Amino acid sequence: MSAMRPLLAVLLPALLAAAPLAAQEMELAPGVTLGGNLEVEMDLDVLGRRGASRAHASAYNKTALGLYLNLPGGFTVNGVFKFEPTDRERSAADRGFADQAAWVDELTLSWVQGPLELFGGKIHPRFGFAWDRAPGLYGTDIAEGYELAEKLGFGAQLAWSDLAGLTAAYGEHDLRFEMFQADRSFLSESGVSPRYATVDPQTGDMRYLWRNRRSTGGADNTRGTNNWVASAAGHGMPLPLGTLDYTLGYSSRRAGDDSVEAGTAATETGTVAGLAWEVPLPFRVTATPLVEWTRLDNADGVRDAKRDVVTAGIEVARRPFTVAYAYAVQRDTGPTPYDATQHSASVSYDLGNAAEFLKGFEWTVGWRRLREDGVSANDFGTQLVYAVRF
Repeated sequence: MSAMRPLLAVLLPALLAAAPLAAQEMELAPGVTLGGNLEVEMDLDVLGRRGASRAHASAYNKTALGLYLNLPGGFTVNGVFKFEPTDRERSAADRGFADQAAWVDELTLSWVQGPLELFGGKIHPRFGFAWDRAPGLYGTDIAEGYELAEKLGFGAQLAWSDLAGLTAAYGEHDLRFEMFQADRSFLSESGVSPRYATVDPQTGDMRYLWRNRRSTGGADNTRGTNNWVASAAGHGMPLPLGTLDYTLGYSSRRAGDDSVEAGTAATETGTVAGLAWEVPLPFRVTATPLVEWTRLDNADGVRDAKRDVVTAGIEVARRPFTVAYAYAVQRDTGPTPYDATQHSASVSYDLGNAAEFLKGFEWTVGWRRLREDGVSANDFGTQLVYAVRF
């Protein structure tokens, strides 16, 4: 057993338990401060019947701990640690907290000097934002398919709005460039459960690995950091009514061993554009519509595979309530066609409004209708979230 595995099993629960004890950023030494955030989800999904598969329920936990250590000279160490269900095919049977795994999602060292930031380590390349910001309980589901996470590499970010001397009245704008490969280092080790799917070459059966390998395949699971993303983003850009956030990105990712061995290897190129508009309305209501479009050519490193994804939705909030609706569609053409359309809606309530001791808790109930390759199902879910910064 790898030494990393028991370390994750012991260290991460200890970090998660200790995080709420710190109510604010801590100064460890002159010029050295420690802070972060913790988010814990308890989820229950009731998944409707799909073809011959019966309806069933699934309970699971998602926990994310983010830490930063500010050091003298403009240096910062950033880490994100996660405990979530593994991404694997599951039977249509009721289950509770099955196949949960712990891992290091990000671990970077960054240096900031004026408008320039340089960073490297286990990074999270920026490509779109719907996978994180699409509204509602299920709004991010389809967009998560093109999120770029757990990469080893480096990058640079230039806050050009600062460089140009623009004030906050014009919003914040930056450019970023990142080069990377899929993480196959000891940082890809899983605790509690294995999470990397691969096919046994001898039997043809699916098995799961504790650590990422070249054999798991996938775009950017290559030698060398010659995969890259160039992106631009803006936040808080004022409009006649409200403020606008935007993201633009272009990616290039080489094919993995699975596509090379199949003779279908081609470099995936991706384009993404997204907008989120926060609009203040009467009676202390805020509406935030969001839309994002993504196009992947040679998707997943497979020649002639094309993927188009659109996510659109709106969140309407009047604290303590938030109502959300999202629509998402994915169309794959080429060697493996796929068609998915999802409608989802949810209502959230800030429980801190009901009692002071519930501050930081939010309860959500939601619904989605997912149609995949002609098969439709209605799912219902509920989620309790606790979030705290320190």
